[in-house]
Amino acid sequence: MDRTVIKKSYKERAQVGQTFLSHLLAVCAAAILVCAAALAYLWFWLDRYEKHSVNGAMTNYMQLVANKQWDEIYEMDVENFVELNSKEVITSYLTYLYADCNMNGMTFSYAGEDGYSAYYDVYYQQKKLCSLEARKPEGSSVWKVRTVNQNHTYTFDVLDGTPFSINGNEITDFYIHEDRTAPLEFEELSIEMPETVRYTIGGFIYAPEPEVPAGYIAVRDYLSPHFYLGRIPDSIQKEEFSRNIEETAIAYCRYITKDGTFNALNQHLYPYTEFYYNILGFNPQWYSAHDSAVFTNVKVFDMLALGDNAFVGTISFDYIVSAEDAGRTESSTYQLFFVKNSYGNWRLVNLAIVDSSTS
Repeated sequence: MDRTVIKKSYKERAQVGQTFLSHLLAVCAAAILVCAAALAYLWFWLDRYEKHSVNGAMTNYMQLVANKQWDEIYEMDVENFVELNSKEVITSYLTYLYADCNMNGMTFSYAGEDGYSAYYDVYYQQKKLCSLEARKPEGSSVWKVRTVNQNHTYTFDVLDGTPFSINGNEITDFYIHEDRTAPLEFEELSIEMPETVRYTIGGFIYAPEPEVPAGYIAVRDYLSPHFYLGRIPDSIQKEEFSRNIEETAIAYCRYITKDGTFNALNQHLYPYTEFYYNILGFNPQWYSAHDSAVFTNVKVFDMLALGDNAFVGTISFDYIVSAEDAGRTESSTYQLFFVKNSYGNWRLVNLAIVDSSTS
């Protein structure tokens, strides 16, 4: 049987080629669309993983740190955790902590959980740098992360039911607390003291700044990580407390600089305390001889009555010491703790040197 060969013209062959090319382009376009959709879908799930997995959340947190997005970090912190530190304190701490670190070099190791949050240790260059707290808030599918700070703990003796808050967080019975029969620095003394409620609160980077309503005061104890909170003394109490604080501080300063005697200071001391015996054995021979000494710029503040038989207050002053050919000024701040003895007189039971400098 003879085969008939049909020859197509150039125009017809070109038309066939164009049709094939059109179909090929359509197929390629469809393939590109499918790939794009697949990549978009993959990106969606990777992004979802980044947001919904704890590892992704920690990685994202470290990216915020790398970009120094402190505002966003702090906002996430206060919205999802109980943050007792101010924005300035948190920013300063994180800047110091992560200053010399490459965020890409961080690794995370699970450290446990407490029923509210999971905790991960952060390692950098094979050394533990810090820990992260990860929490998934109720009703949210996204993990929230923050850096666990140095976690210093402070106690708070509350008198007269004084309400207070820290960094906008109201302190309630949710926090660990117990009823006490004496404020901290007076627990070992056999005198009648008011009942207080003592709160124990951790999570602080530096000493907190308790916020109290008008008419109340929060006084830091510079001998311990502790605060006293109560009503501001009335005008009569302020006058009485100020006089005793100033007279005692001057007697103490004169004694340690060899301008006064122990007998003169002893009139202001409550006997048989640890502070009393420390002062009794104090030797002021280190202090250089001088011709005169004058107290100036005396200020008394942060006074608080602790019931009827105790109070605390702080004094700052300049002690100008002059010799024949030289002179110097010592600027000091003392915190003093007083109790009332059996004769109704105020006597010093302890003293903290808050600040001291010489010029």
